[in-house]
Amino acid sequence: MKIIIISVMCLFIFTNCLSAQVIDEFNSPNLDKKLWEMKKVGKASYEVKDGVLTMSSPSVESGIILYHPRNIVDMDITFEIKLNTAGLVDNIVCGSLAEIMEPQLNDNINNNLEASLFFIVDKCYVKQDPVVIGQKPPNPAGMEGQYEKNGWNIVQITFSKSKGKVTFVVNGKIIGEVDINKDVKQRFFFITSDPYTSHYTGEVKIEYVKFSGPGALSLAVVKTDKLTITWAKLKIN
Repeated sequence: MKIIIISVMCLFIFTNCLSAQVIDEFNSPNLDKKLWEMKKVGKASYEVKDGVLTMSSPSVESGIILYHPRNIVDMDITFEIKLNTAGLVDNIVCGSLAEIMEPQLNDNINNNLEASLFFIVDKCYVKQDPVVIGQKPPNPAGMEGQYEKNGWNIVQITFSKSKGKVTFVVNGKIIGEVDINKDVKQRFFFITSDPYTSHYTGEVKIEYVKFSGPGALSLAVVKTDKLTITWAKLKIN
């Protein structure tokens, strides 16, 4: 009987993990270190309040970048972000960098910039991975769209190692899909309202980030492990 229950539990845990999604709704004043690493310089700051993360860079010499600290280069993973662009001054960007780095001169950041989605005053658009890291990435023709400039937008970015594609969706509409740069050895998801210390300012608000797909499995196990084990022990005993 115990063997049967254990087998059922293993199947339940495996199935639950495959369909699980991990979501950070920023209900704590502190960032979850399993999910985030914040880099800021100068007068840049962030605050978590009433379920919203606000990242602000008020001066040109400042900068702020939020990273997911795992290397996702070999993953199939989707990041869904609900963000508010009302504080946009120059641009808001979410995508991937080849290195976790502090905000700095634009040339240094641009040399590590991979496939990303840019929000600027009149549109949002995709920048593709450069052919080789160290070259400024191109903007593929036609990969642009509109967004809610003074309100909330839902962005979905899917990095698919199995398909070799990165797909960008804004408010349910595909903005663009680009090939993954096979020369890239590291890929770190990031969000920023100002990655530079040479120019740009701005603010972005984030209500939640949802992780889904096979690449989210390890996060799901970490998040649910204690509850799952407790439930299994109750059933076995």
